[in-house]
Amino acid sequence: MRTVINLDDEACTEVMELLGVRTKTDAVNVALRDVLRRWRLQTLLKETADIRVIADPEEHYRAAGR
Repeated sequence: MRTVINLDDEACTEVMELLGVRTKTDAVNVALRDVLRRWRLQTLLKETADIRVIADPEEHYRAAGR
């Protein structure tokens, strides 16, 4: 999808260098995907926060008689 936007040139140039991409389009696309990935991970962490973690599965199953 073609869209015209105004970018912070200094920030975009720095992001391009950090990510090793050649174009502003690539920099913006990588940044958008990163925001989505972070948001999804944060949402997943919130949704799974009360799941109990079994530190030692073998001990857990032994104690349960399995």
